[in-house]
Amino acid sequence: FCLFPSAQQPVLCCAMAVGDGVPEEVKGDLPAFKADIPGMSVTTLEVPTVQSKDAWNSFLQLLSLADGMVILRIAEEAAHDEEGYLAKSPLLAEVYEIVESRPMFIVCVCKGPVRASLMTFPAISQLVLATNEASFGLPKYRHDLHPITPIALKKRMMEQAARRLQLMGDAIDSSEAQRLGLVDFVGDEATVENEVCRLIYRNCSPSSQYFMYKPDLVKAMRAKEEAEDAGA
Repeated sequence: FCLFPSAQQPVLCCAMAVGDGVPEEVKGDLPAFKADIPGMSVTTLEVPTVQSKDAWNSFLQLLSLADGMVILRIAEEAAHDEEGYLAKSPLLAEVYEIVESRPMFIVCVCKGPVRASLMTFPAISQLVLATNEASFGLPKYRHDLHPITPIALKKRMMEQAARRLQLMGDAIDSSEAQRLGLVDFVGDEATVENEVCRLIYRNCSPSSQYFMYKPDLVKAMRAKEEAEDAGA
């Protein structure tokens, strides 16, 4: 129980999610009222798979407005950046700055080949989900990789593993990526989507808190103590 100096402001009696078992004595003996607290917001963004300035500018604008949970989806048909569009533009650097400055929890969903500069997105995410068909790699390290990508990869992988990917150019499957720390969850498409739903439900569902005024709390606690003394 918490007591605030001001008797005119409601004070927090207990903060528990609905269904977590608020004690019956708290509900019955203390005059509390319930307030519903909204959950974390959810934003789902498709990572552009085309070399289009308009598409990437729209993505940046939406990402800069997002907070709470952000789900980044890399499509199965994500094409290899053959012309080095991302590597030669400042777009990924802006994405990195936005992620570092905004209060967001990023979940990246990978369902196909993730190559070159697109490796930045799982690297900057707090949680990476991948299907069994997903693969990861840096085929042409010197030609089509944005400078921010190796820096981001070091946030999730050991430097030795990240350097090997850069120098060897081998593609790895989702299981190997999980072993190296780049991926957190691997499964078939249905399992991955169920995990996304579970994460949204767990983190974004509204909760309930119980509040009461200080005079009511003091009066109820005093009456309870007197009743216990009388019974003794």
